[in-house]
Amino acid sequence: MKPPRAIRGLIWQSALVLRAASLLVPRAMRAEWYREWHAELWHRIHFLYESNRLTPATRMELARDCWGSFADAAWLRFDRERVLHAAREIPRTARFCLGSLTLVLVLVLLGSGFAPTIRRAFASMPYSQPERLADLSFYGNSVYYPMDTLFNTVPVWAAKSATTESAAGYSWYTARIVTTNGSRGVVAARVSPVFFEVLGVTAAAGRVFRAGDEHECARCVVISHHVWVTTFRSDPSIVGQYISVGNKDRLVIGVLPPGFRFVSPETAVWAVTSPEAEGLNNFADHTGVVLRLRPGVTLVAASREYRNFVRAAGVAFGSADFNIDSISSRMRQGVHLYMLFTLVTFVGSLIMLSRHFFSAKAGTHLRAAGVMRWWAFFAVKTLLLLVTCCVGSIEGVRLFFLSASGSVPAMAGAVSTWVFLITTILALTWSLRDQRHRCRNCLCRLTHEAYVGVPGYLFLDYWGTELVCSHGHGLLHVPQMDACWLEENHWTELDSSWKPLFESEEVNVL
Repeated sequence: MKPPRAIRGLIWQSALVLRAASLLVPRAMRAEWYREWHAELWHRIHFLYESNRLTPATRMELARDCWGSFADAAWLRFDRERVLHAAREIPRTARFCLGSLTLVLVLVLLGSGFAPTIRRAFASMPYSQPERLADLSFYGNSVYYPMDTLFNTVPVWAAKSATTESAAGYSWYTARIVTTNGSRGVVAARVSPVFFEVLGVTAAAGRVFRAGDEHECARCVVISHHVWVTTFRSDPSIVGQYISVGNKDRLVIGVLPPGFRFVSPETAVWAVTSPEAEGLNNFADHTGVVLRLRPGVTLVAASREYRNFVRAAGVAFGSADFNIDSISSRMRQGVHLYMLFTLVTFVGSLIMLSRHFFSAKAGTHLRAAGVMRWWAFFAVKTLLLLVTCCVGSIEGVRLFFLSASGSVPAMAGAVSTWVFLITTILALTWSLRDQRHRCRNCLCRLTHEAYVGVPGYLFLDYWGTELVCSHGHGLLHVPQMDACWLEENHWTELDSSWKPLFESEEVNVL
């Protein structure tokens, strides 16, 4: 019987969807499956049309049922019980756990651009003879002093010094750059005219500062390669143009090389100290002096000499103290601390797990290969977590501030430290808990959680919880409350006589 014209299109669309779904059905069953589905939908559409119930709502129901044919066809192609079993068991395996953590780490690396901050920390120093460079950095809680004090004193120290060939001061702060695309916050620095000469750095375009620019080019600036690319779109004519920095017009005289970095890799604008900076104050921990040591002079000798210089200056630097480190140590100090803490946390996690592992008496029931696999899994899992936390905290905070304000402020280091500590604690807690709830044999997560004991005998709570390996390898008893040192997690292996009580279909695990 030819269907009415009003429902021909609907029947044709349904048949088209069913034909597509039938491709999932095994060939031997495909024709019968299609006839059953097509007949059911054909009669249903006719019934709705003849009873005047073919409304937009019923059409939507027909569409949902029609597209549901894909699920029915898929279950015919694949064994439903096997698929559901795999979906239930595979996420519990050690292989799935390690694969998921590896994927998360890869996504973090890709999202951060392959950890540029960490890569820069271990890249070669972009200076001439970096082994002879040292950094004198002031520090002090809320200690600040006039910037011209530093820039006027450093040339005097350099002239008197017997340990250094040259010295240059620097003072960094936050500012705003105004362009045709709007304004953005950046990290800026004011430096001595010979700053780049001391470092042995030349410009990629234009020139850097030189002696006398504090008077002849007081309103000149040098910009970083990053801000030249991102803000000024690699405009080759930027040298010689004026830009607005801190509501003042500044003349761009040079662009720094791509790999240049100092103190903060996000420093975008470098200005030369000038008479107009007199009276400006800055915090002590935002200032310092870069030193080029004489050949054969040790860092200890330079530190001793400059400590006498600072003491002789008295309160000129606001009673701030200082440290002298090699330039490489200064540039890599933050990343080294993160790596050291990651290593200490990793070793501490192994010690913490060993207490639970041996107190649970698991080691007496496992072969040496099983014990090694148990510890190897925990070590790899924890290391993946800690590395992810380390990279994510350093690069994630940097990307957050860059997307929010266009620059990385001084507080970014403190924020990333707290993020790293919090995420590390959470990751380590999860790793230890996950490890204690895994089978000592196959490393799968234990299931079939059951309470044991009578609630009324222990503060209206159960005596403990028992977890069983879904493959029948053993049983873990977890006490509800450690009343004494004897009440620890207790692992009991099950022999082969227990296997018929568990699922016979095994999933390949690590």
